[in-house]
Amino acid sequence: MTKKINNIKKSLSASSLQVKVLALYLDMDDTTISKWNSNTAQPSLKRLDEVGEVLEVNNLELIESVPRASTGLANALQNEYKRLSKEGFKTKIKVSDESGGLKEINNPEFVKALQDFVSAYKKKNK
Repeated sequence: MTKKINNIKKSLSASSLQVKVLALYLDMDDTTISKWNSNTAQPSLKRLDEVGEVLEVNNLELIESVPRASTGLANALQNEYKRLSKEGFKTKIKVSDESGGLKEINNPEFVKALQDFVSAYKKKNK
């Protein structure tokens, strides 16, 4: 099931505006608006603001509120970042790009370590 992030469908349904008209006004394909309505894709904040302007609704009405309990995750993640850095993890690594040159990217091992930490932290602090 797709996580509901926006309420565009609800606001659009409450108006007489059709998806195809909104799409034309925004100069977009109507399938994009349909994806927003089903929450399989999300608009940029700029586009969300444009939708709110046309529908004459507060932008906050177009966003699904998700209540969250404070568990200290941000502080714990920052501390884990410091710990991993002290262990020698590099935040960036150099890899070859398509043209044979070098480009800097986020270290996939560091990213995975932080993501795994967050998953474990959430399970522990349910």
